[in-house]
Amino acid sequence: MVKPGVVDDEEVDRKPVIKPGVHLTVKVQDTSGRTLERTVRRTEKLQGLMDAYYASVPDVTYGSGRFLYDGGRLAGWQTPAEVGMEEDDEIDFFTELLGGGGWATTTAAADGGGEQPVPP
Repeated sequence: MVKPGVVDDEEVDRKPVIKPGVHLTVKVQDTSGRTLERTVRRTEKLQGLMDAYYASVPDVTYGSGRFLYDGGRLAGWQTPAEVGMEEDDEIDFFTELLGGGGWATTTAAADGGGEQPVPP
């Protein structure tokens, strides 16, 4: 019986073949300078790349940031072909900033120096 991948009792090296027209290498970089470089198919959904980034950076909570390419936000269902990515393009990752929207205070001279809330 012949085993797949074996030629004359020697195993054949089964490294993936990267085709330039089908595959491209993209890099995800965050604001802390951490990078993840992966080779993906042009027709592969970007969710796999996003999941790989979260898995490689343990101090970033899954789903806590945004992936941007050419100033536009990326969704996991999109593919590199749909957004026009080319070889060695960069995707930026930004952690979402939550908070703000609280009331600011100012000193009101007319009220004897008391603090008054200022609506947003």
